[in-house]
Amino acid sequence: MDRKQSGSEMERLFIAVNLPSLLCKSLGKECSSLSATLNFAKWTHSEDYHITLQFLGDTPKPLIPDLLEALKEVSSTCKPFQLHLTEWGAFGRLEAPKVLWAGVSGEMDKLADLQKRVISATRPLGFIPEAREFKPHLTLARKYRDTLPFSIERLSDLRAQLPDVEEDNGTAGWTVDGFLVYATRMHAIPMYEMIEKLPFF
Repeated sequence: MDRKQSGSEMERLFIAVNLPSLLCKSLGKECSSLSATLNFAKWTHSEDYHITLQFLGDTPKPLIPDLLEALKEVSSTCKPFQLHLTEWGAFGRLEAPKVLWAGVSGEMDKLADLQKRVISATRPLGFIPEAREFKPHLTLARKYRDTLPFSIERLSDLRAQLPDVEEDNGTAGWTVDGFLVYATRMHAIPMYEMIEKLPFF
């Protein structure tokens, strides 16, 4: 694929599963409370929470219609499934992680199958999937910068002390009834703009 084009002719895209707005607000409220104690360089805006299926990167705008058509064929063969928010974790050095994330559980086989179908659909268009293993999660914050070392135990203690967190927040579930194509708008808040929603049939 020829991607040697100017920025105005490209869109920085990725494909993802989103969360319902009420769940985003609940999770965002918890993160907002924690941000007063846990010093990360950047906390994800609540409207930007998602589970990435495939990062596409800079994509020529003329290619987008073909991309969406290929993804519609995927969505037309899928059925809704259930996911739940579960434990939180971190990527990177344990004492100073690069990413704070929320995990998911539920019908993980169906989520993995959806991710494989998406990759199969985009490959003929020249999109190369990442080599690393698919580990579905929601990025909550990036670049830990606190003076105190980070630990999962401290994180759990801080979350338990929050008085305004819903009791079922850690097991909150939702029905995945489609997936989306997003464009990244650097420096915008929220940073991700929905280009297309691909509902299941």
